[in-house]
Amino acid sequence: MSQLDSTFARIKAHLHAGLKDHGILRALYRNLYQISNSGQPKAFRSNHPSPAFIKKMYNKHGIKTILSVRRADTTGAYLLEKETCDQLGITLVNHAMSSRQLPTAAGVLKAKQLLQSIEYPILIHCKSGADRAGMMSVFYKHFVEGEPINEALAQLSMKYGHFRWADTGKLDFFFDDFLSFSKANPAVSFEEWLTEHYDREALDKQFKAEGWANIVVNKILHRE
Repeated sequence: MSQLDSTFARIKAHLHAGLKDHGILRALYRNLYQISNSGQPKAFRSNHPSPAFIKKMYNKHGIKTILSVRRADTTGAYLLEKETCDQLGITLVNHAMSSRQLPTAAGVLKAKQLLQSIEYPILIHCKSGADRAGMMSVFYKHFVEGEPINEALAQLSMKYGHFRWADTGKLDFFFDDFLSFSKANPAVSFEEWLTEHYDREALDKQFKAEGWANIVVNKILHRE
C-alpha cells in the first residue's frame, strides 16, 4: 500500500514538498545544468525535482536514473519523487551524503561505483542543487569522464549557489587537501590518496567557517 493512497496523505505530501522543503521556490529556479560533455553518458544536475519536472526531464532527455544525494525517507518531497519515478520506470537511487561534514572514503567509493554502473541518462540532485549535487558532479566528471580533480572542481562553485565560506566549505576543504597533497605527490591518484592518505578526523579539526556565511546558508537559505 502506497503512503500516498489517501487524499489527506497526498495533500500533506504536497504541502511538505512545496512549503517546508521549498518546492515553490525551486519551481521558479531549477538550478538545472547539463554536466556531461559531448560524446559522454548524458548527465544533468539540479535541485530536488518536482513530479512535473521529472516528467519533463523524462520526456525531453529520456532520463533513466535519478541519483539523489538526499535520504530516502517518509517526507512528502521524497514520496512524490519516488511515486513519479515508479510510474515512469525511472530508477531512483538514494546515496545520502552531507554538505556539512567531510565525506567519508566509503561514501566517495560508493559514489564512484554508482556513477560507473547506473543506467544513463541521469539526473543528480540534492535539495538546492548547490553543494552535495556539486560534489557528486565533481565525482562524475572525475570518475566517469576522467577529468582531473582541479578541473572537475568547476562543478562546486558560486555559479550553482555553493558557499565555500560556510560549513558547506568542508567539501572544498576536502578537495583542496587532495590538491595540496598532489602537488608534492603527482603520481598518487585521487582514489589512492582517498584510501591511503586521507585523514578525515585530522582535516576536520583544521576547518574554520565564517559566521556570516553560516547565517546566510543556514538561516536565510535554509540549506540542508
